[in-house]
Amino acid sequence: MSKKKIIIIAVASLTLVALLLWAVPVFAADSGAPSAQNLPQAGHVKVLLRLMLIQDEAKVDTLLDKAQQAEKLTVDQAGKIKDFWTQHHAQFTKNALLKRLLSAGNEARVQQFLDKAVQSGKIKQEQADRIIKFRDILHTNNP
Repeated sequence: MSKKKIIIIAVASLTLVALLLWAVPVFAADSGAPSAQNLPQAGHVKVLLRLMLIQDEAKVDTLLDKAQQAEKLTVDQAGKIKDFWTQHHAQFTKNALLKRLLSAGNEARVQQFLDKAVQSGKIKQEQADRIIKFRDILHTNNP
């Protein structure tokens, strides 16, 4: 190859790289991608998850009032959170409890908890059996 061809290829390559370095940020800024300001922060997600596990409505109201007084929430935001809590906290608690039961290490304690739930009429024996079956599958190497 002659020096002239090598120089032309090098200049063309550098021009292409320069265009890509300029074009990528411009296209990324114009796209509808969510910005960092619109994404919830990890700390906020953890707080909301913990709030959903609270069963006492008065305690939720107290926490929301404290957040408003500390100017961490507006009245509108607190109202939306309270509405969401009202509609979903019971379902969320059941799912969180099931996850804890399935991941628990002590099978005897899980069985004891499920036996009490069956005796008190909170769940049926078939449901308890399925939970134990799923837990065994998760904790053994050969399902």
